[in-house]
Amino acid sequence: MGALGKIRNRSGLLLAVIGFAMLAFILGDFMQSKRSGGPSTLYVGEVLGENIHIQNFEKTVDIGIENWKTQNPTAILTQGVIANVRNQAWNQLTRELIMENQYSLLGLGISDDEWMERISGLNVHPEVSKIQAFQDPNTGQFDRTKVLGYLQQVEQDQTGESVRNWLNFQDYLINVVRNEKYDKLVEKGTFINSEEAMISYNEGTQVTNYDYINVPYSTIDDSLIDISSKEVKKYYNENKEKYKQELSRDVEYVVFSVIPTLEDDNETRESIDALKEDFKNYDDYLTMVRRNSDNTRALFNFQNEESLKNDSAFSSLLDKDKGAVIGPYKINPSTYRITKLVDIQKRPDSVEARHILISPTATKSLDSAKIVINDIKRRIESGQDFAFIAQNFSDDKNSAIKGGELGWFAEGQMVDIFNEVCFTSDIDELNIIETQFGVHLVQVINKSRTSNKYKIAYIDRNVSASTETYNNYYTEAAQFVSQVVTDNNPFDSIVNKENLVKRSDVKVVPSKENITGLANSRSVVKWMNKAEVGDVSEVFEFDNSYVVAKLINENKEGYTALEELENSIKEEMRSDKKHEVLVEKMGDSSNLEELSELYNINIVKDVKAQLSLLSVNNLGYVPEVVGTVYATEVGETSSPIKSKNSLIFIRVNSRDQYRSEGDFSQEQASMLDKIKNYAITSSFNALKDDANLIDNRSEVY
Repeated sequence: MGALGKIRNRSGLLLAVIGFAMLAFILGDFMQSKRSGGPSTLYVGEVLGENIHIQNFEKTVDIGIENWKTQNPTAILTQGVIANVRNQAWNQLTRELIMENQYSLLGLGISDDEWMERISGLNVHPEVSKIQAFQDPNTGQFDRTKVLGYLQQVEQDQTGESVRNWLNFQDYLINVVRNEKYDKLVEKGTFINSEEAMISYNEGTQVTNYDYINVPYSTIDDSLIDISSKEVKKYYNENKEKYKQELSRDVEYVVFSVIPTLEDDNETRESIDALKEDFKNYDDYLTMVRRNSDNTRALFNFQNEESLKNDSAFSSLLDKDKGAVIGPYKINPSTYRITKLVDIQKRPDSVEARHILISPTATKSLDSAKIVINDIKRRIESGQDFAFIAQNFSDDKNSAIKGGELGWFAEGQMVDIFNEVCFTSDIDELNIIETQFGVHLVQVINKSRTSNKYKIAYIDRNVSASTETYNNYYTEAAQFVSQVVTDNNPFDSIVNKENLVKRSDVKVVPSKENITGLANSRSVVKWMNKAEVGDVSEVFEFDNSYVVAKLINENKEGYTALEELENSIKEEMRSDKKHEVLVEKMGDSSNLEELSELYNINIVKDVKAQLSLLSVNNLGYVPEVVGTVYATEVGETSSPIKSKNSLIFIRVNSRDQYRSEGDFSQEQASMLDKIKNYAITSSFNALKDDANLIDNRSEVY
């Protein structure tokens, strides 16, 4: 049963409750609208002084959503997915505007002659050559005559659709080519010399062996360290730039989770129990499952006796006749199940098979593929070699090189129809089947021993809250708001009185997608962006809950207040002072054994370090330690190293010989590839920083 989507009619009591608070809500919304001035409905942002119109943005988002649906045909389009698509659309549009400006400044374009060369010449672009419609179907090689033929078709198209498609592709390819030219310009400015390659090689290969002791600051009691308010204030002022903050808000909220009642549980049990008779008598169990189960993947391939014995419910079917149905029973606290023994057969445990696949393409229809596979079958039946034909004609290239052989596989490893043919066919029998991959000619080579196999199907029903249950929870949430807004009761007092659980989130920026702990809650953030401190929200509806929020604070853009930072600053300062105490305690000690005895800390021995690895076992990410290891001579003990939580001493025992001669060309090439990619990314980031980017999406969405 759908959750909130099924609830649209409220009870009389509910309407009465809403009526009490309606005026307050209306006035509140009106005042908020006045205060905020309302969101901009024309532009979602600005790049280099150019506005991004909301219509253009939405068009890009719509294309992104359609692409997502194509790539995820069975997935549910959630608010989280839409938010990700919006972010991708924003990044795409801003990048296009930034790069278009660069192309113009640098004079990067593509001439008519170059265009023809890239789509049909000797230097054809890979984006063109990989299009199947422009390839020879026999060789798979690019055929320029097919491009020219297609362009003639475009000119003759009366509908205009071909023209639009080609112009869209043309715009895409021109942008790709210009971007490639820009990247090459950036790459030309990168260089790695042999000295750099030599250093990098040694950083990645040279190993240093060392010992260390780690003295935690916790060995000194906090009470022994005194930090005055004056010291905290001085530290804050000296390090103020560390504490910059953007505009954000703090919120408290109460969640009214919709929990199915005992009546809902019984109703679910009765509804699935009513299906038993039809499930037993209806031969098309697949349709029954698809129409009635909350788990539509609830179909088994044939299972052996041993695997069914591991499930107490399924094991009870072993002594039942074909068609028997058991249940309903609970598989977890919120799901009921009825199970049917669909079939019992003698089947092999595994089979060895081979196949030839002919797949439809842009130039070869499914009907054409069927004609080809039937011809192949006739040729093999007349004595031609299966393996030879598979090697030369099969579109499954992984198996083609092995003569079409797929090896041994167990029940359920292949798609359903392929699996069924393989496990029911006789050895050497030739069968033609159709799957989502194309048309197959399948032949079983060998079979293992046979035994009784059981095919089981089941229908699951999740226990869900009824409309009445949702209404009751909504009433509770609406009454809570009414008490706070209409009766002017403090938010916290009602929370305590009703034994509710209050949650919170702090420093919520306007663009944040969700409140912490509350999925798909962008609507709450939007409300926060317009609300004033002390405002209480309307009742927000989510899939399985209702939420009421209160804005408790607004953090202005600037610096975090000292009051908020005082404790964390004291912790930093306390670590600094403990470090000083421990250093003072060591005196003139410079030997690791002496230090170990002084601090009563064991020495950790034979640790290996490389400059390219900045973590140490038991210490975590400590680049300061690794750096000191390589700055310390063999046989020497370091000065005290200050880490976040401890004082550390190291002693270097040995170090691999530094390699200064040899061929470092491979390292040089690898470094150059990395720096090219880094340069391209950094170049765009620099352009983005200078683009005066203004993001107004939080005012619209």
